[in-house]
Amino acid sequence: METLLAKGRNVKIRKARRPRLLRQSLDQSDPSVTREEALAATAEAVASADFPASARNRRFLEYVVRHTLDGNPDKISGYLVATEVFGREPDFNPTTDPIVRIEAAKLRRDLEVYYLKSGSRTPVRITLPRGGYVPVFHRPAPTERSAFLDPQAITVHDLKEAGMARSGPPLRARVIDHLARQAEVSVFAGPPSASGDGLLDSETARELGRRNGTRFIMSGDAHPGSDGEVVCTARLHDGQTGRLLWSADIAGGADVLPEALVARTLSARRAWAAKLDGTPDLPV
Repeated sequence: METLLAKGRNVKIRKARRPRLLRQSLDQSDPSVTREEALAATAEAVASADFPASARNRRFLEYVVRHTLDGNPDKISGYLVATEVFGREPDFNPTTDPIVRIEAAKLRRDLEVYYLKSGSRTPVRITLPRGGYVPVFHRPAPTERSAFLDPQAITVHDLKEAGMARSGPPLRARVIDHLARQAEVSVFAGPPSASGDGLLDSETARELGRRNGTRFIMSGDAHPGSDGEVVCTARLHDGQTGRLLWSADIAGGADVLPEALVARTLSARRAWAAKLDGTPDLPV
């Protein structure tokens, strides 16, 4: 842990002489977290749109992290945060002005929000224990990292086109483009499946959901229909449990099918997002 909190690996800190706040961070932080990982976790949080902290509180976080990693906990006090980060005058009195305590409480909540969103997949997390401003670094357990799946995000797995002549982009590419134009969702699309199966099973859907952090997984299988139409069997899975939520056969001309698929899939996603909100084990 000394290598995390000291500037160089040859710097030794006698445990008996460590100030209380630094000892608190050393005792609570994961000793496997390196200085580089802690700095990267800080930079990622500060740059994220999912971290709702104000610009001042982002500087607050960077300040306490830097001084903790440099082994300077004496720089982490209400007075110094107020004067060096918040721009308060030298006569600032933390006893009569609780600004730092108030902003620290906001920063703790903002970190919690971030780790419920895109920060849920970060390998190192930062917390600010109550009673002080010295950050603690830890690695979340696998279940903790995969606990939050974004209900506004969808992974498009594959849309197979068996036995169909095609001119122009594949159906999957056109569906992804249509989805990407919809403000209500974020779209994830990995490489097409090499197995030849467009329709997903529950286990694979769950793996994709947790890997991408998306609550919904779309897959499909298209084949020629009658009168020159294309029929696509579309599926929507719950990325949290792998449960098949919705399936439908959607028919249309090749030029209008992508838009029809997107419209039906988004309608199903909206309905299920409302049902799954706080009730993750609904019957199908």
